[in-house]
Amino acid sequence: MRSFLAFAAIVACAISCTFSVVAPDEEPSATQSPSDESSSATGETGEKAEVVYTSPSDAVRLERTGDDIWVVSIKDPAQRAKLPKVRILGDWAYPDEFDFSPNDEWILAPYHVGSCLQDAVLYHRTSPTKIDLAEDFNASAWRNAAKLRSIKQDYAGAGECAMTFFGGWSFDSGRLLIGLLGGGDKRDLHHGYLYFNTHTKKFETTNYLLKMSAAKSQVLACAEPLGSLPLESELKARFDMLDKKLNDAYSAKLSKIAKDGLQNLRGSQRNWLRARGNGLELYLTFAPAAQREQRRLQFLADVTAARIESLNESEDNEPFDFWERINEKP
Repeated sequence: MRSFLAFAAIVACAISCTFSVVAPDEEPSATQSPSDESSSATGETGEKAEVVYTSPSDAVRLERTGDDIWVVSIKDPAQRAKLPKVRILGDWAYPDEFDFSPNDEWILAPYHVGSCLQDAVLYHRTSPTKIDLAEDFNASAWRNAAKLRSIKQDYAGAGECAMTFFGGWSFDSGRLLIGLLGGGDKRDLHHGYLYFNTHTKKFETTNYLLKMSAAKSQVLACAEPLGSLPLESELKARFDMLDKKLNDAYSAKLSKIAKDGLQNLRGSQRNWLRARGNGLELYLTFAPAAQREQRRLQFLADVTAARIESLNESEDNEPFDFWERINEKP
């Protein structure tokens, strides 16, 4: 679910106790780009393929061959699909990052299009040899966010500053969380969160997500799953394992980053710990008493996994995630 050029990480986290509000008749439909033809081909052009990214599941990787990028099954490399290009600033090209769902079926791909402007497309891997591209995903997201009052207005439709970021996937891949940042004045931007439900293929929000959109302090957001939570023992084992990996990733980052970036990295990690605490507190207000410990462990495990990937995104730069961006001015 992460990118090979950039990461816009927040987190996928579990909670299922709030009702959802769905925007009516606003479902993105599938479309194609010129790079779609022969998407079931082998991709063999005589050029050596460059592996540019491996999904968190270790089941799928992105390979670049010439000007094309292919989504390839690691178990069976013959099972591959050409990733459709998108229209970016007048040219057919690829987005800046790729954020895979846990089941490798969906890919959110944000890309920069100008000062204070960032769009996103959503790919649907309908089979190992076929990938669809949701039509007008970014525009639909902004329209729905305004309708559902997740953000003050449709800044993208108004032609104003409008940036779409990856927020996270629920652990069951049922919901995609996106972060929106925009406004008429770059010095006074508004933010909000929105879900895309991969089962209904519609945008929606929940009580929890509306609360997140209204938060004024730095808070880690979570993608609420549609399915049930794992057992508490499984959640604890996963968190313990990820906590150790986080310590290793942070130590490795400290040893690799340039000296002039060390202070920013340490500050980012301190801010992350505070935002994690704020996020956990808000998250647990929506947790049933009987599931409180499960929810706590799920939250901690998921935000830790996201932080690990954010730390690993680049050897040269400190992380800069959406929860940090909403308090920054472009």
